[in-house]
Amino acid sequence: VALEWDGGDCTAPVVGDECDYETWYGTDLGYIGCDLTCGPASYFGDAVCDSYFDCEELEFDGGDCIEIGDGCSLEGGADGIYDCDKACAEDTTDDDVCDDGFNCFEFDFDGGSCEVEACYSAERDLGSVLGEAVASGDAAEDFSVEDIYDGTCSSWGYSTSTGEVLYGWTAPSTGDFCFDLIDSSFDTSLAVWDMTCSSELACDGDGHGSAGGWTSYTTASLTEGDMVAILIDSYGSVSSGDLYSLDITEGACAY
Repeated sequence: VALEWDGGDCTAPVVGDECDYETWYGTDLGYIGCDLTCGPASYFGDAVCDSYFDCEELEFDGGDCIEIGDGCSLEGGADGIYDCDKACAEDTTDDDVCDDGFNCFEFDFDGGSCEVEACYSAERDLGSVLGEAVASGDAAEDFSVEDIYDGTCSSWGYSTSTGEVLYGWTAPSTGDFCFDLIDSSFDTSLAVWDMTCSSELACDGDGHGSAGGWTSYTTASLTEGDMVAILIDSYGSVSSGDLYSLDITEGACAY
């Protein structure tokens, strides 16, 4: 770039074109990235925002670098906003109509216009309680028979169909909150979702900053009144006597 591609003698690369990416084991498929260097094709659209491809020409790494709620430009140049599906749309969150594109946690379910059904049972709603052992039980008894939900940090090839248990909780204030299972007696997995179990807010599993042996903890940043689902899961099979104990405290986890 600095030498203008040999003063114009060389053909300038084009963002998005295929290229040969050099690796330690040889050559692999790559794409010309935003800075006109070759980046690994396996990084494009891999659910991680990679700086190689974070530009409009590459749809911001195939959407990986787009955050729901970010501003964007509609056709014709008008201002828009990325909706729940990360599509650029007109912001209609204040029209008192439930629009599917804004029916997600990030937009407070279209500003409260959409009717929301929680993924957890009313019997397992913890309100806004804080402290130690706010929820506890025997995994073999409380986990659902069918495995329905899994956090992203559980998707490492070891997840089993042991079921899980979901608790509801409402943030009493705005800030960070620590959710932990460190007093549990088995190899746990823990995730915090929005109340519909469609958007994951935080997750911790095997080998991801775990404390207390193989148990889990994670921090979620919430706004006062946010209603979340807490997913308690296991990395392996569970049996009678495998006890879980959930703590919720204000502030980021400091284990």
